[in-house]
Amino acid sequence: MQWTLPFVVILMLSKLLAPSAQADMPSVIEALLSRETRLMVFAPHPDDESLGAGGLIQRALSLGGKAKVVFMTNGDGYPEGVELLDHISHPTAKDYREYGDERRVEAGHATAALGLLEGDVIFLGFPDGGLTNLWKTFRSDSHSYRSPFTLEKRPPPSEVIVPKTDYNGHDLKKEIKRVLDDFKPNLLVVPAPRDQHPDHSSTYHFVIEALRSLQKKGTGPKPAVITYLVHFGQWPVGQGSGTGSTLKPPRRFPGRETNWVSFALNPKEREVKRKAILKHHSQMLVMGRFLLSFARDNELFVVDRQAGNRGLKRGQQGRLSRVPHAPKKQG
Repeated sequence: MQWTLPFVVILMLSKLLAPSAQADMPSVIEALLSRETRLMVFAPHPDDESLGAGGLIQRALSLGGKAKVVFMTNGDGYPEGVELLDHISHPTAKDYREYGDERRVEAGHATAALGLLEGDVIFLGFPDGGLTNLWKTFRSDSHSYRSPFTLEKRPPPSEVIVPKTDYNGHDLKKEIKRVLDDFKPNLLVVPAPRDQHPDHSSTYHFVIEALRSLQKKGTGPKPAVITYLVHFGQWPVGQGSGTGSTLKPPRRFPGRETNWVSFALNPKEREVKRKAILKHHSQMLVMGRFLLSFARDNELFVVDRQAGNRGLKRGQQGRLSRVPHAPKKQG
């Protein structure tokens, strides 16, 4: 792996500066935002875009930049959610497909609340709960995965980008490469590789592999890459109560050298983010408290070392915040 000089400087600053000095310096993320920003956020499911990067999306757009959200799945493989929304105990494949349609509509409302246009939102339609199977088992295009929920073996026709796309890792990678190459982001936001939800960690690996494949050809984008965390134990439930409190990294998160970046939101961004989260009605029914635990004064990101971050240029030498971790639970 090869790091750029500015990225190394950022890491050195995070080690050398005292917390009081760091507090007065701009975030490395803020240094990456301008009217030239081309932000692309990958969300494993509808709602992850608002939880992880709802404020960041707003900020990029407010500065005159461009932003797109790419949904890997339609969130159609959630038995508890289907049962609660439809008041049924044994959902059929049709019920799961209709649930995915509902979540797709909710995602449209949420991203519109964040300021995105319909053309800024991309649905890939791959299997909810099945991305790890595509990453580990169904890698080639010789055989396809069938969703145990929708019983589908390919994305809905309206969501296919590359013709003849099926549920396998080879075809998913082709679709990701296409959206990356078409938009050419200079700021790429993906789930954390250590997120405990398999769809999230697999999304990270698929996107980074697709990005590296494009870069090897010499024509792919070279964005700064940052990651966001959604699933890690019970975090962040119980760590404060929504707007007005600060989101802190979870304790015992793997990797002692993880450099968290705290991205502060202004009052309007906080309120709009909360409204966007509430647009995901089907998920609020099941886990409203969890979702609203992300409606805080800030968002947390990690500058991804594995991706190299060649998008960090001179003049973008902000800081990696040494953010205090969440306090230990008592009892």
